[in-house]
Amino acid sequence: MKKTIILALLAIATAANAQDNDTLVIHNPRKVTIVTNDSLQKITVVGKEGDDKFTYQSTIQIVDSNYVSTTRIGRDLWDIIPSVKIGKTNDGQPARNEISSHLGIGFTAPTKADGRTDFSTFRSWEIFATIAQYDHYFDRRCHNQLSMGFGIDWKNYRMTGDTFFTKDAEGNVTVDKYPLDVEPKFSRIKVFSLTANLGFVHTFNDDFWIGFGPVVNFNTYASIKTKYKVLGETSKRVEKHINQRPVTLDWMLNVGFMGVPLYLKYSNNDVLKDGGIKFRSLSFGLYL
Repeated sequence: MKKTIILALLAIATAANAQDNDTLVIHNPRKVTIVTNDSLQKITVVGKEGDDKFTYQSTIQIVDSNYVSTTRIGRDLWDIIPSVKIGKTNDGQPARNEISSHLGIGFTAPTKADGRTDFSTFRSWEIFATIAQYDHYFDRRCHNQLSMGFGIDWKNYRMTGDTFFTKDAEGNVTVDKYPLDVEPKFSRIKVFSLTANLGFVHTFNDDFWIGFGPVVNFNTYASIKTKYKVLGETSKRVEKHINQRPVTLDWMLNVGFMGVPLYLKYSNNDVLKDGGIKFRSLSFGLYL
């Protein structure tokens, strides 16, 4: 097979010279690389006398006794290596850049939760807004997109059973049972965050796209609110400074299917610092 490739290479070179009536002679090349296997012969020459940036590449591939030949000549090795063009699309045209805003509305379903908790997923919610997002498209048809943005986020983790959140003597969040004469309504932890997101989106067609990336949460405020009835009268108790983690990281997956944009976010970090009850954030919903 290797003999066949070499003969084919000589034949192509001869045919090319006969057709173009020229011969390529490279004096004093700086580097010559020859790759040969059973179906491929590839020659790359870098540098020549008086021009260190000169490049030449010739490839012959044997497929079912036929060959495919390509030749490239340039002044820089980067001319023959695929690259991503920042500021231009992959066809050389000016890149399309946009500023966008987004809204997310969904539910929270905590994971890795302390056994004393009893979260109510569809009564716990998340609302977040990407106030400004920079979108860079790598191709004219906007199939590949890199995005960076910042925004705000509210996450609410609610229990509706016979236990409620409270702070212990050290200021850490724990769980306790309601007194017998109390009618529970709900007890929830709310966390407010400033966010910064980075993501890559690939659009397959108008009906399907998918994106993924990290969201950094700067958790600036958190509180406990418990609402209940005593002797028919509604009461509430609010506790602040509950030792939330100051910074957490979410991984966000976005999917658009048949015109419905959805999101899923998950964090490997506990919501509260060590000493408080343990649970991690998972949320899902609409991403508009």
